[in-house]
Amino acid sequence: KTAAIEILQQFDWQVPDWVIVPGGNLGNIYAFYKGFQMCKELGLVDRIPRLVCAQAANANPLYLYFKSGWKEFKPVRAQTTFASAIQIGDPVSIDRAVHALKNCNGIVEEATEEELMDVMAQA
Repeated sequence: KTAAIEILQQFDWQVPDWVIVPGGNLGNIYAFYKGFQMCKELGLVDRIPRLVCAQAANANPLYLYFKSGWKEFKPVRAQTTFASAIQIGDPVSIDRAVHALKNCNGIVEEATEEELMDVMAQA
């Protein structure tokens, strides 16, 4: 939650339209949502940003769930990915992440290994 508050402070309490959060076990996406929601409830901001949960294509159970229209969650066997911190096929916080994404009109995207390497090279 603290990271969400820090973002708002650094943006001088102007809410960004989008915030992208990497998703592995999915606790972070929920924590960001809770932090933004808390600031809204306290009257510090008038809205919360839309969240994007970014997953590696080799470990993308939330992305597949999102693309199915939230019909049925199926864990995946995570394959090796350069984004090793989010190489998780059966996330612990799936229900909380879905709650957060639905409540902020969020989306889920995935990045292929080639896309990950291209961005790493640019950085």
